[in-house]
Amino acid sequence: MILITGACGHIGREVCRVLKDARRSILPIDVEQDETAGVLTCDLRSEVDLARLFQSYPIHTVIHLAGILPSAFQTDPLMGADVNLRGSCELMRQSTGRAKRVIFASSMSAYGSSSTGRALTEDDPAVPDEPYGASKRAIELIGEALRKKKAFEFVTLRIARVVGPGIKKTSSPWRSEIFEARPGLESISIPFSPKAALSLIHVEDVARALVALADAAEMSSPIYNTPVELWEAMQLKKIIEEARGVRVELGPETAHGGPTCDGRRFTREFGFQLRGLREHLSCPMSTGPDGARLLGKGTNVP
Repeated sequence: MILITGACGHIGREVCRVLKDARRSILPIDVEQDETAGVLTCDLRSEVDLARLFQSYPIHTVIHLAGILPSAFQTDPLMGADVNLRGSCELMRQSTGRAKRVIFASSMSAYGSSSTGRALTEDDPAVPDEPYGASKRAIELIGEALRKKKAFEFVTLRIARVVGPGIKKTSSPWRSEIFEARPGLESISIPFSPKAALSLIHVEDVARALVALADAAEMSSPIYNTPVELWEAMQLKKIIEEARGVRVELGPETAHGGPTCDGRRFTREFGFQLRGLREHLSCPMSTGPDGARLLGKGTNVP
């Protein structure tokens, strides 16, 4: 059985969908219960809650997605640290000797927030310069130490900027709006300069990458960057306007896109193919209770 934390989140919902479609046995949990999706309520900071889960279910793999996101972390750094650090540590404590593999959803924020002249690989130093990225790097290091002690197999996926429909909680609504049909939406604001380089990955590809790590017989590295598409903001604006017929406004010249990452290690090792954003954007729009969701097949990107 695969335990999925943060199952009600943007990535969590898609991971659950992919695994359910494959008829896999899953145990989705979140701090917010969703009975319609079969999501159990669990606070990762609660030793009692987690111990009960591991005692009641045959959990062999953990996909750890739960956490406080960057904007909320900045608003309440103590809460962010409590959830992202203490909650993750308690999860790893309960996983020790029980789960075979723990897959940690980290972030390219582990590389820092500065724009980079080239795409960073896993061999580049992880030098976070703000609390959210530092919390991700701390759990990476703790997980790697536990892996060396053979507590469980531990692997980190450093996730680039995720786009896709259905994002409920975000300070960057454009990442979802570009895929959703919303009545009255006259423009979309992408807060980066026209020449900003953006490392983007669709939520469906993130889910497939996480499942690939869950299914891998072995892994050569404890850390992988997600494969990405690199887009200049001006180019992204052009294809969105062509595909959606909605005006896109970009940010000031000083608004860079942060670091860019190189995901070729993951692509080579797992034979992974991205489905292109251009294809996702060209799919017909539809609406639903919590936003449109695109189901079209995408093109492969090297």
